[in-house]
Amino acid sequence: MKRLILIRHSKAEEMLGHHEDKERSLRSRGRDDARLIAEKLKESGIKPGLIISSSARRAMQTAQIIADTFGYPSNQINYQDFIYDGYTSGEFISFMNRKPDDIDQIIVVGHNPEIAMLAINLTGGNFFHFPTTATVIIRFNADSWMNINSREGKTEMFLYPKMLKGGNDD
Repeated sequence: MKRLILIRHSKAEEMLGHHEDKERSLRSRGRDDARLIAEKLKESGIKPGLIISSSARRAMQTAQIIADTFGYPSNQINYQDFIYDGYTSGEFISFMNRKPDDIDQIIVVGHNPEIAMLAINLTGGNFFHFPTTATVIIRFNADSWMNINSREGKTEMFLYPKMLKGGNDD
């Protein structure tokens, strides 16, 4: 059985004229939300064998907080430009098909709208509301990443910070 954990990056600073979008950093709330979600994943028994992240600063920071929570070496986070630049579900599945089969749980930190559409396409579920730090755990009844396909994933859990605390869920 393979588990794919898709996470939208945490709350980031607004676009400012002197920053490029890719350079936006997490807000304090975003850092707190990333820790909150990571702790919940850890309590749920998730043990990532690999963490993959967009190369945008806010996603990298989210991935680093998650890695710290799990004791995963931050220098082993796999940063991928294509996760920032945009991709189809088919391109993402092709990327995942090349992952080693001795890894059973992979966390991917990305961006909307792609991360939500990917969750929809992998599970057939309704993930049109996918706020910052939203996380979906998808289980595939497969022994190899080569055998994962669209619409074959089962949603095990969907959570976001507002579910774990009060407040705004954007």
